[in-house]
Amino acid sequence: LEVRSYVMSRFPLCLAVFAVLLSTTAAADGWVGGYILMSKTRSNHIVGLSELAKLAADAKTLPVNRIWLAFFSPTMVYVPGSKTLAHTGLNVSMAGDYGFSDVKKYIGQLTSGGVEVYLSMGGWNYNCFPYLYARYSVGGYGSNTPNYWKIQKYGGGNIDNCVASNQYCYVCEPPSQGTTLTDFSIFPEPLHSATFQEAVKFVAAHAGGSHPPAWDPKMIPGHTWTDSKTGISTMVPGNPLYHHLKRDPYQDIVYLARDLNATGIDLDYEEFWHADYFKYQAGGAKGPWTLPQTVYKYAAIAKDIQLNIGSLAPHLKMSTAAGAVGAWSGKWWGGNLKGVWLHADTWYPEIVSFMAKGANAGGINVMSYDLSDDEKYHECPSTSICTLPKQVAFYLGTYKTANIVANVGYEVGTPAYPSPTHDKSHQLPLTKTDLSQITSGTQSQHPGGFMWSLFKPKAEMDNASPTEVAQAICNVVMKGSSRCTGTIPAASDL
Repeated sequence: LEVRSYVMSRFPLCLAVFAVLLSTTAAADGWVGGYILMSKTRSNHIVGLSELAKLAADAKTLPVNRIWLAFFSPTMVYVPGSKTLAHTGLNVSMAGDYGFSDVKKYIGQLTSGGVEVYLSMGGWNYNCFPYLYARYSVGGYGSNTPNYWKIQKYGGGNIDNCVASNQYCYVCEPPSQGTTLTDFSIFPEPLHSATFQEAVKFVAAHAGGSHPPAWDPKMIPGHTWTDSKTGISTMVPGNPLYHHLKRDPYQDIVYLARDLNATGIDLDYEEFWHADYFKYQAGGAKGPWTLPQTVYKYAAIAKDIQLNIGSLAPHLKMSTAAGAVGAWSGKWWGGNLKGVWLHADTWYPEIVSFMAKGANAGGINVMSYDLSDDEKYHECPSTSICTLPKQVAFYLGTYKTANIVANVGYEVGTPAYPSPTHDKSHQLPLTKTDLSQITSGTQSQHPGGFMWSLFKPKAEMDNASPTEVAQAICNVVMKGSSRCTGTIPAASDL
């Protein structure tokens, strides 16, 4: 106490200046972000552009300083200088330049107002291969799995009844979403691309799994592919245009980000089916298994994007949406992407570091949501870690243990998983109480936080709204910033 009093009495001005500098640094380093689903429809009208316009108009006062435009297709085509979004999969407009000029204008307004803007490639539908996801993920581990009810409901309990006409038992999206098989895609392996080939060589040279990388040149979106395990032929989801034109989508998104003057690119990779189909036994016939091929594929895609950033637009940043279980070590029993980012960081530290720290870092952003407390299916990390705040703390803790700088994810409103119609009782929506516990605990140990999504409405009165989520994160990672009192426009105001 005496020492503190002496310092305060002798150097009050210096300490005051130092405190201001610390506050300014924290605000500059910390960030709050959110995704905007650009293809979102209301009353049969696409509202993504109008929502983006509203955000752009309030850029200087928004309680977020980072936005992801979702989603660009992993089979996208963009020719540099063409200034059209026609073949990018963003689906914001079907006229003229397909929204290119409007998106570029709003990106300019946002970045001028201090908000970074990323182009996000992927998202659930652009990661889902209905046939393989149904047979090897949902139906690949017997009937005692959390989504097997879909096979029971739409296939009479027989996986062979999950066919194209019922979208393979609607495992990717329920009938209520009105999707068709053309709405889905995979992340391709563009082996005709020079930079993808360079990435493949890099991955092979540093492969740390029990098996070397193996690529499938016949699994081409829009083409028929035969499952060697069953002999069943099926159409690979996705647009084949990139293949016909011999273009590389992972290069084209860099060209597009450069032409739109975006801040960076986001890789949202969630191919559960790939891990379950290409797994290797690490124990008995019933597991556990290993998933090195999925680590290799993710690493090759990320490396391809990074190579193109380096050669075409070195100023661009890169982020990735990482699975909640992505840094969790230990045995893998299938059905998710457990350990993918842990192994990627161990075998390819340069790839993860590019996104996690340094001039190009956009963040390793953990999707710590869509979690369940159903212990019947071992959905909790342990029986004592079942609430949302505890699970978020656990999963972010695995990234911290792995020394991967990561950021916290939040979901507004009704979670996508478990099914809100089949298993609502085991959902873990973000309540205001949960938000307070997560931000005061876990969030304080991480530099950034993000939400899915900026215009998603809360479902119940005790749910946290987008503005409440953004302000709560802001008051932890950017404490003292004027942004922390800003608001996100309500969807109904658009």
